[in-house]
Amino acid sequence: MFFQQRTSHSFLFTIIMAIVLLTSCTVIRNNPKSKPFVYSNDIIVEGIPSKDEKKRLQNELINYWDDSIRVKSISQFGVRTVIKNPPVYDSANVVRSIAFMNSYLNSQGYYNAVIHDNPPIFDTLNDQIRTAVSVNIELGKNLTIDSFAIDSSMNPDLRLIASQNMSASLFAKGKPFSKQLVSSELDRLVTLYRTQGYFRFTRDNLDVEVDTTDVSLLEIDLDPFDQARRIAEATQRRKLNPTVDVIIRQKKSADSSSFTKFYIGNIYYYPEAGDNEIADSVVNRFYQKVLTRREVTSFQNKGYIHLKPLREHTYLRRGVLYNEERFFKTVNALNQLGAWRQVDVKTSAKTDTVTVRSNETATATTYFDTAHVLDFRFLLTPAKKYSFGADFEVSRNTATISSDSGSISSKNLLGIAINTTLLNRNIWRESIQSSTAIRAGTEVSFSAKEPLQTFQTSLSQTYSIPEIIAPTYFAKRLKRLDTYKTLVNFSAGYTERRDFYRLRTVVGNWGYEWKRKNNLWIYRPLNLELYTLDTLKLLTIAFNDNPFLRTAFNTGYVISQNITYNKIYSGTRTPGVSNYIRLFGEEAGAILGRFLGISDKLYQYVKVEGEFRQRRQFIKTEFAYRIFGGIGYNYSSDPVLGQSLPFFKQFVAGGPNSMRAWPLRQLGLGSSLASDTSTTFKERYGDIQLETNLEYRFPIMVISGVKINSAVFTDIGNIWNLKNQVINPDSKISLNRFFKDLAIGMGTGLRIDFNYFLIRLDLAYKVKDPARLANNGWMSIKDFEWRNHEFENVDRNGRVVKRNNYAFQLGIGMPF
Repeated sequence: MFFQQRTSHSFLFTIIMAIVLLTSCTVIRNNPKSKPFVYSNDIIVEGIPSKDEKKRLQNELINYWDDSIRVKSISQFGVRTVIKNPPVYDSANVVRSIAFMNSYLNSQGYYNAVIHDNPPIFDTLNDQIRTAVSVNIELGKNLTIDSFAIDSSMNPDLRLIASQNMSASLFAKGKPFSKQLVSSELDRLVTLYRTQGYFRFTRDNLDVEVDTTDVSLLEIDLDPFDQARRIAEATQRRKLNPTVDVIIRQKKSADSSSFTKFYIGNIYYYPEAGDNEIADSVVNRFYQKVLTRREVTSFQNKGYIHLKPLREHTYLRRGVLYNEERFFKTVNALNQLGAWRQVDVKTSAKTDTVTVRSNETATATTYFDTAHVLDFRFLLTPAKKYSFGADFEVSRNTATISSDSGSISSKNLLGIAINTTLLNRNIWRESIQSSTAIRAGTEVSFSAKEPLQTFQTSLSQTYSIPEIIAPTYFAKRLKRLDTYKTLVNFSAGYTERRDFYRLRTVVGNWGYEWKRKNNLWIYRPLNLELYTLDTLKLLTIAFNDNPFLRTAFNTGYVISQNITYNKIYSGTRTPGVSNYIRLFGEEAGAILGRFLGISDKLYQYVKVEGEFRQRRQFIKTEFAYRIFGGIGYNYSSDPVLGQSLPFFKQFVAGGPNSMRAWPLRQLGLGSSLASDTSTTFKERYGDIQLETNLEYRFPIMVISGVKINSAVFTDIGNIWNLKNQVINPDSKISLNRFFKDLAIGMGTGLRIDFNYFLIRLDLAYKVKDPARLANNGWMSIKDFEWRNHEFENVDRNGRVVKRNNYAFQLGIGMPF
């Protein structure tokens, strides 16, 4: 229940102060009586490294306090700290912690670090003797690499391979030296050798020699004073600029089989392996259907799958040198087909006659009677062929309009949607995935005479084909990527907004999806969308109030092509940072429409979107933000279709996942008041959207395994028209009015996390509303109001329409 009357400044100040006093303290529970206990652990890093490096080291070194002296605390409400069972202070535990920290610093290349144990600080509060423990760490200069070489005694072939790929080495003159760097370089070399046929090569075959000796000390000098001087100078040089020489050697105890090159031999598939079945029993059982095509063989009884999709996603070819990257690429590709729950591989080495190839497409070059060959047996455990899924979506928008006006504005709407999906993972025995989805949703008003305000239903059918159905030139290039597939989709939908319109849609598209590392692309060269719109009485009335709405609400066709790019990656320098990028572009009408000779009722536009998200995870809290921008330009000369994007392609703002201080589709356009003063159609659609969302998330408590979290957030943005409207000029984006048009909302909320789904309750206030006439749109702390009285008017039913300054949002899952 929200305040219905004006809230006084003093009352709000009292509430805020009470919350601050409640949440900004540290609570000690079960502390030792009459004994000093550890209240805080502090690490102060000093030295040469950069600010980011110091922060990284401080965050990592916290984990190296001994358990007997580390403070274990729980954060509540983001700032309140609860310390349970603090340990009794013992100086011996500090000494042990320093040893742990010093070992960690050595592993990072800081061999000259000096750790000082600061005197403990005791503070008495009632019966508590609190002890603050801290250490100062003077890092000194890190060891740097002076030279790097491959020992001449190494196997000549291995030495040649390493020399040819020296540019990719992690070692370089002047680069900081660390044990982690050595480990990574050895891993790189092992991977390199295993891509060149050395199947049995491991890190146990390599050794690293690190030399810090100053060669000037090796010179024979009979003068003891001169020798002492040289030693002193060498010591000073090592202190000012400590360096090492790194040499990678081959271990003398290495197994000779590690230096044997292997070629790919026979490839066998067993696509009917049982759960946790022993490999030998799968291989040795009797099979009724044995099929061999192009050097690969499958063994089946039921005929679960054809051989083509298996060979299509196998990147190993008989006679080619073993390549570990291609081996793992094959395993990953078979896993991602979807038809298999598990993929296991059994390899066997032998000596056999094989036609050696320089690569998978080369012709035979020679024959070896004694070549070392690897046979591969892929044991494939089928996944459950059919699966059925259903999910439930709920969102709520509170009363921007607290009146029964009879319009479809989001006055107090509860949105409910049910999605059901039937998945077939292996149709036609080609590992083609078929997905049938049915969606039904409604928007219900709690204040209207007729509660059901919106009804929407749709049916879609998607086929995911694990091959590229395209001209050979394009297919060959896409098949070089990690994964690829052809996508075919058909869908039909029906939407009815009570007394406003009925929209029918039929959509079909053909496209391709491919992935390279963490870069995902989806390109649809052909996308057809057919729309029919029935205009009902209230939308006709709205056309009279705002004639520009006719340019967005009309019947037409979309013949387009579009491309989407997605990338998820972690921060390279700062741990706990994850990033997400999405780019989208669509072109409609100009190319395919004219090629097909269609011009009547054809939408012609270009639309692009860009989105960036970042999450920064700390020990117990998280900061996340999102930046979104989108623009659509209609270049048609049609007097009706050429003024703006169709409304089903335009941008909207507000709701539980956008500008949360505004209900869905209730923000914008710009600083225009046309929709705010209208008594019929209050929804807003724009050709441009800019939005930024910032959110600080923190835990509160855990109740019976259910996590109760919270967040404080800020949303900044708006939507605009791209083209000027004579009757509504404030809806067009303009640099002169840009900051005036920006809307700002702030709020907080609860997130009830059940692990398998999350319920989100957000309350947001309009800090800056472009439609607010007073104070240039900004809220007034002195004259704080929950309700905006500037737009009170009487609707067509004679009821007073009021506009709130807040919105309450109910959602499922995180907003971004």
